[in-house]
Amino acid sequence: MIYASGMEDRTISRQFSPDVQGTLLEYVLDSVWTVADELNVVFNKEPDLSVIETISPFGARILNVSKSENPVSAILSAFRTSKAKHSILVTERVPLLKPNVVLALFEAAHGYDLAMPRWSDGRVEPFLAVYRGNALLKLTSMLKNPFGADANSTMNFLSEQLFDVKYLSVETQLAELDPELDSFLKVNDDETLANARSKASVRVNRLKKSD
Repeated sequence: MIYASGMEDRTISRQFSPDVQGTLLEYVLDSVWTVADELNVVFNKEPDLSVIETISPFGARILNVSKSENPVSAILSAFRTSKAKHSILVTERVPLLKPNVVLALFEAAHGYDLAMPRWSDGRVEPFLAVYRGNALLKLTSMLKNPFGADANSTMNFLSEQLFDVKYLSVETQLAELDPELDSFLKVNDDETLANARSKASVRVNRLKKSD
């Protein structure tokens, strides 16, 4: 499940199509669809038709955050309609996400309500984690306070309330799969977008040399 939080139309060289510029959303879908059986995209704002057209080949189900709801409510709606027992929740802001990191999170989630990366300083990644849908929905149904507008803070709060959580160390366990930790490079502004584009360009050159 991908939460398109506003950077979905930014472009970057696609890893699996080196000569093609794709959106950040496409790049994340490239990494997730090889592992996940079901794809849902929740848009925080009405997406442009061009964005819809570029992701249509993935067969993703599209949901929009309506004016009367907040992002987390829309995300929960996607969990509610999903047939999957466990679902990854990620944003389009991590275009260099590696499929093997996604797979590791899914494998770690077996028997748990949540599998989530955790940094050595205690920071966690609620928007790069695999949730057991039923557990998350049961938790939110018991909460009386409305969700805030800040989706990251709200998901961070919800992740803290779940009981059976499997944490994966970013610097040790996940670094074995992604030594440069590119999967955790977040695109939040022009500077971080330029950094992601530079790293993607390096990947493209490596692919061309290996041909």
